Amino acid sequence: MSEVKLKSEKYDISRTVAMKFGRTVIDESLIVPDVKPDIKKILDVSARTYVTDVTPGQDKVVVEGMVKAAVLYLPDGDVIGKVKSLDMSREFSAAIDAKNAAADNQVTAEAEIDSLDSALINSRKVNIRVGINVGVKICKSETVEFPVGIDCGGEELPAQAPPFADLLPFKSRQTEEKTANEAQNNIQLKKTPLRLADKQFSSDGSIIVRGQHEISSKLPRIGEVLCATASVEPDDASMEDGSVKLSGNVKVSVLYEEESEDGREGGMRSAEFSLPYSEQFEAPKAVEDMECDVEYNVREIYTEVMDNMDGEPRIIGIETVIGVNVCGYLISEPGVVCDGYCTDGSTLTPEFAETSPEQLVDFMSAQISQKCSVKRKPTDAPISGVCAINVLKTSVDDIDIKDGTVFIKGTVTIKVLCASSDENQPLYPIETTTPFEHSFDISGPLGSKAACDAKIFVNHIGYNISGSDTVDIRMLIGISVKLIKNDRVKTVTSFDIIESEETSDNGMQSYIIYFVQPGDTLWNIAKRYKTTVDDIVAGNGITNPDKLSIGQKIRLKA
Repeated sequence: MSEVKLKSEKYDISRTVAMKFGRTVIDESLIVPDVKPDIKKILDVSARTYVTDVTPGQDKVVVEGMVKAAVLYLPDGDVIGKVKSLDMSREFSAAIDAKNAAADNQVTAEAEIDSLDSALINSRKVNIRVGINVGVKICKSETVEFPVGIDCGGEELPAQAPPFADLLPFKSRQTEEKTANEAQNNIQLKKTPLRLADKQFSSDGSIIVRGQHEISSKLPRIGEVLCATASVEPDDASMEDGSVKLSGNVKVSVLYEEESEDGREGGMRSAEFSLPYSEQFEAPKAVEDMECDVEYNVREIYTEVMDNMDGEPRIIGIETVIGVNVCGYLISEPGVVCDGYCTDGSTLTPEFAETSPEQLVDFMSAQISQKCSVKRKPTDAPISGVCAINVLKTSVDDIDIKDGTVFIKGTVTIKVLCASSDENQPLYPIETTTPFEHSFDISGPLGSKAACDAKIFVNHIGYNISGSDTVDIRMLIGISVKLIKNDRVKTVTSFDIIESEETSDNGMQSYIIYFVQPGDTLWNIAKRYKTTVDDIVAGNGITNPDKLSIGQKIRLKA
Protein backbone atom coordinates (compact mmCIF):
# COMPACT_ATOMS: atom_id res chain seq x y z
CA MET A 1 0.00 0.00 0.00
CA SER A 2 1.31 3.46 -0.92
CA GLU A 3 0.03 7.01 -0.59
CA VAL A 4 -1.03 9.16 -3.51
CA LYS A 5 0.28 12.68 -3.00
CA LEU A 6 -2.36 15.37 -3.47
CA LYS A 7 -1.72 18.81 -4.89
CA SER A 8 -3.32 21.62 -2.84
CA GLU A 9 -3.86 25.35 -3.30
CA LYS A 10 -4.45 28.03 -0.66
CA TYR A 11 -7.17 30.69 -0.78
CA ASP A 12 -7.76 33.71 1.45
CA ILE A 13 -11.45 34.07 2.20
CA SER A 14 -13.56 36.26 4.46
CA ARG A 15 -16.02 34.41 6.67
CA THR A 16 -18.99 36.16 8.30
CA VAL A 17 -18.74 35.74 12.07
CA ALA A 18 -21.83 37.67 13.15
CA MET A 19 -24.26 40.46 12.36
CA LYS A 20 -25.20 42.56 15.38
CA PHE A 21 -27.40 45.57 15.98
CA GLY A 22 -27.51 48.34 18.55
CA ARG A 23 -29.17 51.65 19.24
CA THR A 24 -28.08 54.97 20.62
CA VAL A 25 -29.85 58.28 21.26
CA ILE A 26 -28.75 61.90 20.81
CA ASP A 27 -30.68 64.24 23.09
CA GLU A 28 -29.56 67.84 22.62
CA SER A 29 -30.81 71.37 23.18
CA LEU A 30 -30.22 73.71 20.27
CA ILE A 31 -29.86 77.40 21.15
CA VAL A 32 -30.85 80.04 18.60
CA PRO A 33 -27.81 82.20 17.74
CA ASP A 34 -28.03 85.91 18.50
CA VAL A 35 -28.13 86.75 14.78
CA LYS A 36 -31.31 84.68 14.33
CA PRO A 37 -34.85 85.79 15.25
CA ASP A 38 -36.98 84.09 17.90
CA ILE A 39 -38.90 80.93 17.13
CA LYS A 40 -42.67 81.20 16.85
CA LYS A 41 -43.36 77.75 15.45
CA ILE A 42 -41.30 74.75 14.31
CA LEU A 43 -42.22 73.87 10.73
CA ASP A 44 -39.93 70.92 9.95
CA VAL A 45 -37.02 68.98 11.42
CA SER A 46 -34.80 66.68 9.37
CA ALA A 47 -31.69 64.66 10.21
CA ARG A 48 -29.13 62.39 8.61
CA THR A 49 -26.31 60.33 10.01
CA TYR A 50 -23.14 58.61 8.89
CA VAL A 51 -20.36 56.46 10.36
CA THR A 52 -16.89 57.97 10.83
CA ASP A 53 -15.00 55.15 12.56
CA VAL A 54 -15.39 51.47 13.48
CA THR A 55 -13.17 49.83 16.12
CA PRO A 56 -13.46 46.08 16.76
CA GLY A 57 -12.34 44.82 20.17
CA GLN A 58 -12.67 41.79 22.39
CA ASP A 59 -16.34 40.74 22.28
CA LYS A 60 -17.52 44.20 21.20
CA VAL A 61 -17.47 46.74 18.38
CA VAL A 62 -17.42 50.50 18.92
CA VAL A 63 -19.06 52.58 16.17
CA GLU A 64 -18.61 56.34 16.02
CA GLY A 65 -20.40 58.77 13.75
CA MET A 66 -22.06 62.11 13.18
CA VAL A 67 -25.65 63.34 13.22
CA LYS A 68 -26.60 66.39 11.17
CA ALA A 69 -29.98 68.00 11.89
CA ALA A 70 -31.76 70.99 10.32
CA VAL A 71 -34.68 72.91 11.83
CA LEU A 72 -36.94 75.12 9.72
CA TYR A 73 -39.08 77.49 11.78
CA LEU A 74 -41.53 80.35 11.54
CA PRO A 75 -39.88 83.45 13.03
CA ASP A 76 -41.54 85.61 15.65
CA GLY A 77 -41.73 89.39 15.35
CA ASP A 78 -41.25 91.77 12.48
CA VAL A 79 -38.44 90.14 10.50
CA ILE A 80 -37.60 89.73 6.86
CA GLY A 81 -38.42 86.26 5.55
CA LYS A 82 -41.17 83.81 6.27
CA VAL A 83 -38.89 80.89 7.25
CA LYS A 84 -35.58 80.66 9.11
CA SER A 85 -33.26 77.72 9.76
CA LEU A 86 -31.01 76.24 12.45
CA ASP A 87 -28.35 73.57 12.03
CA MET A 88 -27.05 71.00 14.50
CA SER A 89 -24.00 68.73 14.26
CA ARG A 90 -23.30 66.16 17.00
CA GLU A 91 -21.04 63.14 17.39
CA PHE A 92 -22.35 59.78 18.58
CA SER A 93 -20.77 56.56 19.83
CA ALA A 94 -22.33 53.12 20.18
CA ALA A 95 -20.73 50.05 21.80
CA ILE A 96 -22.27 46.86 20.41
CA ASP A 97 -21.82 43.54 22.20
CA ALA A 98 -20.51 40.89 19.81
CA LYS A 99 -19.34 37.62 21.33
CA ASN A 100 -16.15 36.22 19.76
CA ALA A 101 -15.35 39.52 18.04
CA ALA A 102 -11.63 40.32 18.00
CA ALA A 103 -9.45 43.30 17.21
CA ASP A 104 -8.22 41.78 13.93
CA ASN A 105 -11.73 41.28 12.52
CA GLN A 106 -12.98 43.12 9.46
CA VAL A 107 -16.09 45.11 10.40
CA THR A 108 -18.46 47.18 8.31
CA ALA A 109 -21.09 49.38 9.96
CA GLU A 110 -24.21 51.28 8.97
CA ALA A 111 -26.23 53.87 10.88
CA GLU A 112 -29.72 55.15 10.13
CA ILE A 113 -32.22 57.47 11.76
CA ASP A 114 -34.88 55.45 13.58
CA SER A 115 -36.82 58.25 15.26
CA LEU A 116 -36.74 62.04 15.29
CA ASP A 117 -38.58 64.25 17.78
CA SER A 118 -38.42 67.95 18.59
CA ALA A 119 -39.89 70.19 21.27
CA LEU A 120 -39.92 73.97 21.51
CA ILE A 121 -38.67 74.77 25.03
CA ASN A 122 -38.92 78.53 24.54
CA SER A 123 -38.48 81.03 21.74
CA ARG A 124 -34.68 80.62 21.87
CA LYS A 125 -34.32 76.93 22.59
CA VAL A 126 -35.29 73.71 20.79
CA ASN A 127 -34.82 70.19 22.13
CA ILE A 128 -33.97 67.56 19.50
CA ARG A 129 -33.99 63.84 20.22
CA VAL A 130 -32.62 61.48 17.54
CA GLY A 131 -32.77 57.70 17.80
CA ILE A 132 -30.08 55.95 15.75
CA ASN A 133 -30.01 52.29 14.74
CA VAL A 134 -26.51 50.89 14.22
CA GLY A 135 -25.73 47.60 12.51
CA VAL A 136 -22.35 45.86 12.16
CA LYS A 137 -21.20 42.94 10.04
CA ILE A 138 -18.19 41.15 11.50
CA CYS A 139 -15.97 39.09 9.20
CA LYS A 140 -12.85 37.05 9.85
CA SER A 141 -10.10 36.52 7.30
CA GLU A 142 -9.08 32.88 6.89
CA THR A 143 -6.68 30.93 4.73
CA VAL A 144 -8.18 27.67 3.50
CA GLU A 145 -6.43 24.89 1.63
CA PHE A 146 -8.20 22.67 -0.89
CA PRO A 147 -6.97 19.62 -2.82
CA VAL A 148 -7.21 20.35 -6.55
CA GLY A 149 -5.44 17.37 -8.11
CA ILE A 150 -2.64 14.84 -7.77
CA ASP A 151 0.96 15.96 -7.40
CA CYS A 152 2.75 14.30 -10.28
CA GLY A 153 6.15 15.81 -9.69
CA GLY A 154 5.70 19.16 -11.38
CA GLU A 155 3.23 18.40 -14.17
CA GLU A 156 0.32 20.83 -14.12
CA LEU A 157 -3.15 19.35 -14.04
CA PRO A 158 -6.32 21.25 -14.91
CA ALA A 159 -7.89 22.85 -11.84
CA GLN A 160 -11.42 22.39 -13.14
CA ALA A 161 -13.42 19.44 -14.30
CA PRO A 162 -14.64 19.09 -17.90
CA PRO A 163 -17.93 20.95 -18.48
CA PHE A 164 -19.98 17.79 -18.86
CA ALA A 165 -18.69 15.73 -15.91
CA ASP A 166 -16.75 16.11 -12.68
CA LEU A 167 -13.95 13.78 -13.83
CA LEU A 168 -10.25 14.25 -14.44
CA PRO A 169 -8.19 11.31 -15.73
CA PHE A 170 -4.77 11.39 -14.11
CA LYS A 171 -1.78 10.73 -16.36
CA SER A 172 1.69 10.76 -14.83
CA ARG A 173 4.69 12.31 -16.54
CA GLN A 174 6.27 9.85 -18.96
CA THR A 175 9.70 8.69 -17.86
CA GLU A 176 12.08 6.04 -19.13
CA GLU A 177 11.73 4.00 -15.93
CA LYS A 178 8.49 2.64 -14.53
CA THR A 179 7.61 4.17 -11.19
CA ALA A 180 6.41 2.29 -8.16
CA ASN A 181 3.07 4.12 -8.44
CA GLU A 182 2.30 3.12 -12.00
CA ALA A 183 -1.28 2.37 -10.98
CA GLN A 184 -1.83 6.10 -10.58
CA ASN A 185 -2.10 6.30 -14.37
CA ASN A 186 -5.61 4.93 -14.03
CA ILE A 187 -6.89 7.15 -11.23
CA GLN A 188 -10.12 9.02 -11.91
CA LEU A 189 -10.89 12.11 -9.84
CA LYS A 190 -14.25 13.64 -9.06
CA LYS A 191 -14.22 17.38 -8.39
CA THR A 192 -16.68 19.75 -6.78
CA PRO A 193 -16.64 23.26 -8.29
CA LEU A 194 -16.42 26.14 -5.80
CA ARG A 195 -16.81 29.89 -6.36
CA LEU A 196 -14.95 31.85 -3.71
CA ALA A 197 -15.01 35.64 -3.30
CA ASP A 198 -11.53 36.45 -2.10
CA LYS A 199 -11.66 39.92 -0.53
CA GLN A 200 -8.39 41.59 -1.53
CA PHE A 201 -8.82 44.99 0.07
CA SER A 202 -11.22 47.46 1.67
CA SER A 203 -10.48 51.18 1.45
CA ASP A 204 -12.22 54.23 2.88
CA GLY A 205 -11.92 57.62 1.24
CA SER A 206 -13.81 60.73 0.30
CA ILE A 207 -14.77 62.65 -2.82
CA ILE A 208 -15.13 66.42 -2.78
CA VAL A 209 -17.56 67.62 -5.43
CA ARG A 210 -17.76 71.33 -6.12
CA GLY A 211 -19.93 73.25 -8.52
CA GLN A 212 -22.19 76.22 -9.18
CA HIS A 213 -25.76 76.67 -10.29
CA GLU A 214 -27.13 79.94 -11.63
CA ILE A 215 -30.86 80.64 -11.48
CA SER A 216 -32.72 82.30 -14.34
CA SER A 217 -32.86 86.07 -14.62
CA LYS A 218 -36.64 85.69 -14.89
CA LEU A 219 -36.80 84.53 -11.26
CA PRO A 220 -36.38 86.70 -8.15
CA ARG A 221 -32.87 86.94 -6.80
CA ILE A 222 -31.57 84.64 -4.05
CA GLY A 223 -31.94 85.87 -0.49
CA GLU A 224 -30.91 83.28 2.12
CA VAL A 225 -30.25 79.55 1.74
CA LEU A 226 -32.44 77.68 4.23
CA CYS A 227 -31.25 74.10 3.71
CA ALA A 228 -29.61 71.81 1.17
CA THR A 229 -29.68 68.07 0.57
CA ALA A 230 -27.62 65.85 -1.70
CA SER A 231 -27.70 62.25 -2.91
CA VAL A 232 -25.29 60.18 -4.98
CA GLU A 233 -26.33 58.68 -8.30
CA PRO A 234 -23.43 56.32 -9.17
CA ASP A 235 -22.78 55.54 -12.81
CA ASP A 236 -19.69 53.35 -13.04
CA ALA A 237 -17.10 51.68 -10.80
CA SER A 238 -14.18 49.85 -12.36
CA MET A 239 -10.82 48.42 -11.35
CA GLU A 240 -7.50 48.94 -13.03
CA ASP A 241 -4.09 47.68 -11.98
CA GLY A 242 -3.35 49.68 -8.85
CA SER A 243 -6.40 51.97 -8.89
CA VAL A 244 -10.19 52.27 -8.72
CA LYS A 245 -12.22 54.58 -10.97
CA LEU A 246 -15.58 55.96 -9.83
CA SER A 247 -17.96 58.21 -11.74
CA GLY A 248 -21.50 59.46 -11.46
CA ASN A 249 -23.51 62.49 -10.35
CA VAL A 250 -24.39 64.19 -7.09
CA LYS A 251 -27.98 65.41 -7.16
CA VAL A 252 -28.41 68.60 -5.11
CA SER A 253 -31.60 70.24 -3.87
CA VAL A 254 -31.39 73.72 -2.31
CA LEU A 255 -34.25 75.48 -0.54
CA TYR A 256 -33.81 79.24 -0.42
CA GLU A 257 -35.71 82.44 0.28
CA GLU A 258 -36.20 84.91 -2.52
CA GLU A 259 -34.77 88.33 -1.95
CA SER A 260 -37.31 90.95 -0.91
CA GLU A 261 -37.97 93.55 -3.62
CA ASP A 262 -39.98 96.77 -3.74
CA GLY A 263 -41.10 96.35 -0.13
CA ARG A 264 -42.60 92.96 -0.88
CA GLU A 265 -41.52 89.98 1.16
CA GLY A 266 -39.92 87.24 -0.92
CA GLY A 267 -41.27 83.73 -1.07
CA MET A 268 -39.49 80.37 -0.99
CA ARG A 269 -38.14 78.45 -3.94
CA SER A 270 -36.11 75.30 -4.52
CA ALA A 271 -33.36 74.69 -7.06
CA GLU A 272 -32.42 71.19 -8.18
CA PHE A 273 -29.34 70.36 -10.22
CA SER A 274 -26.67 67.68 -10.68
CA LEU A 275 -22.90 67.89 -10.32
CA PRO A 276 -20.79 65.24 -12.09
CA TYR A 277 -17.88 63.51 -10.38
CA SER A 278 -15.04 61.35 -11.65
CA GLU A 279 -12.46 60.15 -9.17
CA GLN A 280 -9.54 57.74 -9.25
CA PHE A 281 -8.25 56.16 -6.02
CA GLU A 282 -4.94 54.44 -5.52
CA ALA A 283 -5.43 50.78 -4.62
CA PRO A 284 -2.17 48.77 -4.81
CA LYS A 285 -3.99 45.42 -4.68
CA ALA A 286 -6.53 46.31 -7.37
CA VAL A 287 -6.31 44.45 -10.70
CA GLU A 288 -8.30 44.75 -13.89
CA ASP A 289 -11.65 42.91 -13.96
CA MET A 290 -11.73 42.55 -10.17
CA GLU A 291 -15.24 42.68 -8.71
CA CYS A 292 -15.91 46.07 -7.12
CA ASP A 293 -18.37 46.90 -4.33
CA VAL A 294 -18.84 50.60 -3.50
CA GLU A 295 -20.89 52.35 -0.81
CA TYR A 296 -21.48 56.12 -0.70
CA ASN A 297 -22.72 58.47 2.01
CA VAL A 298 -23.10 62.24 1.99
CA ARG A 299 -21.12 63.69 4.89
CA GLU A 300 -21.04 67.44 4.45
CA ILE A 301 -22.88 70.03 2.33
CA TYR A 302 -21.68 73.62 2.14
CA THR A 303 -23.54 76.38 0.28
CA GLU A 304 -22.68 79.94 -0.71
CA VAL A 305 -24.67 82.62 -2.51
CA MET A 306 -22.57 84.50 -5.07
CA ASP A 307 -23.12 87.33 -7.52
CA ASN A 308 -23.23 86.73 -11.25
CA MET A 309 -21.60 88.85 -13.94
CA ASP A 310 -24.30 91.49 -13.51
CA GLY A 311 -23.63 91.75 -9.78
CA GLU A 312 -26.88 90.03 -8.82
CA PRO A 313 -27.04 87.20 -6.23
CA ARG A 314 -28.15 84.44 -8.57
CA ILE A 315 -25.42 81.80 -8.18
CA ILE A 316 -25.51 78.97 -5.64
CA GLY A 317 -22.06 77.59 -4.90
CA ILE A 318 -22.00 74.01 -3.60
CA GLU A 319 -19.32 71.84 -2.03
CA THR A 320 -20.21 68.30 -0.94
CA VAL A 321 -18.02 65.76 0.84
CA ILE A 322 -18.96 62.20 -0.11
CA GLY A 323 -17.67 59.31 2.00
CA VAL A 324 -16.71 56.25 -0.05
CA ASN A 325 -15.98 52.66 0.94
CA VAL A 326 -14.51 50.47 -1.82
CA CYS A 327 -14.05 46.70 -1.55
CA GLY A 328 -12.25 44.64 -4.18
CA TYR A 329 -12.86 40.93 -4.71
CA LEU A 330 -11.10 38.30 -6.77
CA ILE A 331 -13.35 35.47 -7.86
CA SER A 332 -11.62 32.08 -7.62
CA GLU A 333 -13.29 28.99 -9.09
CA PRO A 334 -11.28 25.93 -8.05
CA GLY A 335 -12.42 22.38 -8.61
CA VAL A 336 -11.68 20.55 -5.35
CA VAL A 337 -11.16 16.79 -5.17
CA CYS A 338 -14.06 15.05 -3.44
CA ASP A 339 -13.66 11.38 -4.56
CA GLY A 340 -11.60 9.05 -6.69
CA TYR A 341 -11.12 5.45 -7.88
CA CYS A 342 -8.88 3.31 -10.10
CA THR A 343 -9.94 1.77 -13.40
CA ASP A 344 -7.34 -1.04 -13.35
CA GLY A 345 -8.74 -2.84 -10.33
CA SER A 346 -6.45 -1.21 -7.78
CA THR A 347 -8.08 -0.17 -4.52
CA LEU A 348 -8.11 3.55 -3.77
CA THR A 349 -9.03 4.45 -0.19
CA PRO A 350 -9.77 8.15 0.49
CA GLU A 351 -9.75 10.11 3.74
CA PHE A 352 -12.25 12.98 3.92
CA ALA A 353 -12.70 16.32 5.69
CA GLU A 354 -15.63 18.77 5.69
CA THR A 355 -15.68 22.56 5.59
CA SER A 356 -18.24 25.31 4.92
CA PRO A 357 -16.65 28.06 2.82
CA GLU A 358 -18.76 31.03 1.80
CA GLN A 359 -19.36 30.67 -1.92
CA LEU A 360 -20.48 33.51 -4.14
CA VAL A 361 -23.44 32.51 -6.28
CA ASP A 362 -24.03 35.82 -8.05
CA PHE A 363 -24.00 39.61 -7.95
CA MET A 364 -27.29 40.98 -9.31
CA SER A 365 -28.71 44.47 -9.72
CA ALA A 366 -31.81 46.08 -11.17
CA GLN A 367 -33.73 49.34 -11.37
CA ILE A 368 -37.50 49.42 -10.97
CA SER A 369 -39.99 52.26 -11.44
CA GLN A 370 -42.32 53.00 -8.55
CA LYS A 371 -45.23 55.43 -8.20
CA CYS A 372 -47.03 56.71 -5.13
CA SER A 373 -49.02 59.70 -3.92
CA VAL A 374 -49.00 61.83 -0.78
CA LYS A 375 -52.00 63.77 0.40
CA ARG A 376 -52.18 66.68 2.82
CA LYS A 377 -54.15 66.49 6.04
CA PRO A 378 -57.45 68.41 6.22
CA THR A 379 -55.83 70.74 8.76
CA ASP A 380 -52.93 71.58 6.40
CA ALA A 381 -53.05 74.56 4.07
CA PRO A 382 -53.57 73.93 0.32
CA ILE A 383 -50.40 72.95 -1.51
CA SER A 384 -48.98 75.71 -3.71
CA GLY A 385 -45.62 74.08 -4.49
CA VAL A 386 -43.06 71.46 -3.53
CA CYS A 387 -39.89 72.69 -1.83
CA ALA A 388 -38.05 69.37 -1.54
CA ILE A 389 -38.48 65.59 -1.59
CA ASN A 390 -36.13 63.60 0.63
CA VAL A 391 -35.66 59.86 1.11
CA LEU A 392 -35.85 59.21 4.86
CA LYS A 393 -35.31 55.47 4.86
CA THR A 394 -35.02 52.42 2.62
CA SER A 395 -35.73 49.00 4.05
CA VAL A 396 -35.52 45.37 2.94
CA ASP A 397 -38.44 43.73 4.72
CA ASP A 398 -38.41 40.20 3.33
CA ILE A 399 -36.15 37.97 1.21
CA ASP A 400 -37.44 34.64 -0.05
CA ILE A 401 -35.35 32.21 -2.11
CA LYS A 402 -37.43 29.59 -3.87
CA ASP A 403 -37.31 27.54 -7.09
CA GLY A 404 -34.29 29.32 -8.53
CA THR A 405 -35.62 32.82 -7.84
CA VAL A 406 -34.87 35.48 -5.22
CA PHE A 407 -37.92 37.50 -4.17
CA ILE A 408 -37.23 40.90 -2.58
CA LYS A 409 -39.83 42.95 -0.71
CA GLY A 410 -39.10 46.34 0.81
CA THR A 411 -40.26 49.87 1.48
CA VAL A 412 -39.11 53.42 0.78
CA THR A 413 -40.09 56.21 3.18
CA ILE A 414 -40.04 59.71 1.72
CA LYS A 415 -40.83 63.18 2.99
CA VAL A 416 -42.34 65.88 0.78
CA LEU A 417 -41.82 69.44 1.96
CA CYS A 418 -44.83 71.37 0.68
CA ALA A 419 -45.19 75.13 0.35
CA SER A 420 -48.41 77.07 0.89
CA SER A 421 -49.65 80.65 0.79
CA ASP A 422 -50.74 80.52 4.45
CA GLU A 423 -48.46 82.89 6.39
CA ASN A 424 -48.85 80.74 9.52
CA GLN A 425 -47.90 77.58 7.65
CA PRO A 426 -45.64 78.62 4.77
CA LEU A 427 -44.33 75.07 4.54
CA TYR A 428 -45.05 71.67 6.09
CA PRO A 429 -43.90 68.05 5.63
CA ILE A 430 -45.90 65.05 4.46
CA GLU A 431 -44.42 61.58 4.91
CA THR A 432 -45.38 58.38 3.15
CA THR A 433 -44.05 54.84 2.93
CA THR A 434 -44.43 52.94 -0.32
CA PRO A 435 -43.86 49.18 -0.66
CA PHE A 436 -42.11 47.55 -3.61
CA GLU A 437 -41.10 44.07 -4.70
CA HIS A 438 -38.84 42.54 -7.31
CA SER A 439 -37.47 39.12 -8.25
CA PHE A 440 -34.14 37.89 -9.63
CA ASP A 441 -33.52 34.62 -11.45
CA ILE A 442 -30.52 32.79 -9.99
CA SER A 443 -27.86 31.92 -12.55
CA GLY A 444 -25.92 29.29 -10.55
CA PRO A 445 -26.67 26.28 -8.31
CA LEU A 446 -27.81 27.39 -4.89
CA GLY A 447 -27.54 24.44 -2.52
CA SER A 448 -29.38 24.03 0.78
CA LYS A 449 -27.89 26.89 2.82
CA ALA A 450 -28.17 30.24 1.08
CA ALA A 451 -28.03 33.82 2.28
CA CYS A 452 -28.80 37.07 0.50
CA ASP A 453 -27.38 40.55 1.15
CA ALA A 454 -29.63 43.18 -0.46
CA LYS A 455 -29.17 46.95 -0.63
CA ILE A 456 -31.75 49.53 -1.67
CA PHE A 457 -31.17 53.05 -2.95
CA VAL A 458 -33.26 55.64 -4.80
CA ASN A 459 -31.73 56.88 -8.05
CA HIS A 460 -34.27 59.48 -9.16
CA ILE A 461 -37.41 61.21 -7.90
CA GLY A 462 -39.91 63.26 -9.93
CA TYR A 463 -43.31 64.67 -9.03
CA ASN A 464 -46.52 66.37 -10.18
CA ILE A 465 -48.95 68.36 -8.07
CA SER A 466 -52.56 67.23 -8.47
CA GLY A 467 -54.93 70.02 -7.47
CA SER A 468 -54.06 71.55 -4.12
CA ASP A 469 -54.03 68.50 -1.89
CA THR A 470 -52.02 65.73 -3.59
CA VAL A 471 -48.47 65.22 -4.87
CA ASP A 472 -47.90 62.32 -7.27
CA ILE A 473 -44.40 60.89 -7.03
CA ARG A 474 -42.44 58.66 -9.38
CA MET A 475 -39.06 57.21 -8.47
CA LEU A 476 -36.41 54.83 -9.72
CA ILE A 477 -35.41 52.31 -7.05
CA GLY A 478 -32.06 50.56 -7.38
CA ILE A 479 -31.66 47.07 -5.92
CA SER A 480 -28.34 45.26 -5.59
CA VAL A 481 -28.12 41.68 -4.37
CA LYS A 482 -25.16 39.56 -3.29
CA LEU A 483 -26.12 35.89 -3.07
CA ILE A 484 -23.93 33.41 -1.19
CA LYS A 485 -24.22 29.80 -0.10
CA ASN A 486 -22.67 28.04 2.89
CA ASP A 487 -23.16 24.34 2.13
CA ARG A 488 -20.79 21.87 3.73
CA VAL A 489 -18.24 20.59 1.24
CA LYS A 490 -16.59 17.17 1.64
CA THR A 491 -13.07 17.04 0.23
CA VAL A 492 -10.40 14.35 0.07
CA THR A 493 -7.42 14.86 2.37
CA SER A 494 -5.43 11.79 1.27
CA PHE A 495 -5.55 8.65 -0.90
CA ASP A 496 -4.05 5.25 -0.12
CA ILE A 497 -3.67 2.86 -3.05
CA ILE A 498 -3.26 -0.92 -3.14
CA GLU A 499 -2.15 -1.95 -6.60
CA SER A 500 -3.99 -4.83 -8.30
CA GLU A 501 -2.29 -8.07 -9.18
CA GLU A 502 -1.64 -8.75 -12.86
CA THR A 503 -4.32 -10.95 -14.50
CA SER A 504 -4.09 -12.81 -17.77
CA ASP A 505 -6.17 -11.70 -20.72
CA ASN A 506 -7.67 -14.56 -22.77
CA GLY A 507 -8.37 -12.18 -25.65
CA MET A 508 -12.14 -12.42 -25.24
CA GLN A 509 -14.11 -9.20 -24.69
CA SER A 510 -17.41 -9.32 -22.76
CA TYR A 511 -19.99 -6.65 -21.95
CA ILE A 512 -22.46 -5.79 -19.20
CA ILE A 513 -25.85 -4.23 -19.88
CA TYR A 514 -26.82 -1.85 -17.08
CA PHE A 515 -30.21 -0.18 -16.58
CA VAL A 516 -30.15 3.26 -14.98
CA GLN A 517 -31.66 3.41 -11.49
CA PRO A 518 -33.02 6.45 -9.58
CA GLY A 519 -30.18 8.61 -8.27
CA ASP A 520 -27.59 7.23 -10.70
CA THR A 521 -24.94 9.46 -12.25
CA LEU A 522 -22.34 8.54 -14.85
CA TRP A 523 -19.66 9.02 -12.20
CA ASN A 524 -21.28 6.46 -9.85
CA ILE A 525 -21.76 3.97 -12.67
CA ALA A 526 -18.19 4.41 -13.93
CA LYS A 527 -16.77 4.01 -10.41
CA ARG A 528 -18.80 0.87 -9.76
CA TYR A 529 -17.65 -0.85 -12.94
CA LYS A 530 -14.06 0.51 -12.97
CA THR A 531 -14.40 2.40 -16.22
CA THR A 532 -14.50 6.09 -17.18
CA VAL A 533 -17.25 8.52 -18.00
CA ASP A 534 -15.58 9.23 -21.35
CA ASP A 535 -15.72 5.53 -22.28
CA ILE A 536 -19.39 5.26 -21.27
CA VAL A 537 -20.29 8.39 -23.27
CA ALA A 538 -18.37 7.24 -26.34
CA GLY A 539 -19.60 3.65 -26.20
CA ASN A 540 -23.27 4.57 -25.83
CA GLY A 541 -23.60 7.72 -27.95
CA ILE A 542 -24.75 9.79 -24.98
CA THR A 543 -25.27 13.45 -25.98
CA ASN A 544 -26.03 14.92 -22.53
CA PRO A 545 -23.96 13.20 -19.82
CA ASP A 546 -25.70 15.18 -17.07
CA LYS A 547 -29.15 13.88 -17.99
CA LEU A 548 -29.98 10.19 -17.53
CA SER A 549 -33.38 8.54 -17.77
CA ILE A 550 -34.52 5.89 -15.33
CA GLY A 551 -34.38 2.55 -17.14
CA GLN A 552 -31.96 3.85 -19.79
CA LYS A 553 -29.80 0.99 -21.13
CA ILE A 554 -26.03 1.42 -20.90
CA ARG A 555 -23.46 -1.01 -22.29
CA LEU A 556 -20.29 -1.44 -20.25
CA LYS A 557 -17.10 -3.40 -20.85
CA ALA A 558 -16.77 -6.24 -18.35
